Amino acid sequence: MNQILFLLFLALPIIFQIVFGRKAIAESIKLTLFKVCLISYFSQFIFFIIAYSLLSSGLRSESNGQIHCGMPFLALIVLEFLIAIFILVIILIQYSIKRNYDLE
Repeated sequence: MNQILFLLFLALPIIFQIVFGRKAIAESIKLTLFKVCLISYFSQFIFFIIAYSLLSSGLRSESNGQIHCGMPFLALIVLEFLIAIFILVIILIQYSIKRNYDLE
């Protein structure tokens, strides 16, 4: 169950940015695209902390309270960095769509 929550916490900011960014471009919600981007980017770091604590508690429960290897934490940090870049690419694409949509 922790693995599903772990992946869900990492994927939620991406899903939020795609869904609500599209709605902000179409102006079907009251939030602007800038606010949606800020919420998505800051929630990414909050969910990273939650995923880190889930990973830590999962590793501690498997090894009787002591973590012997830090490689899963390094993988989490690298994955979070890649997700941050992916969200930034999504934001740039949505911003260019919004700019082209406003010009028409």
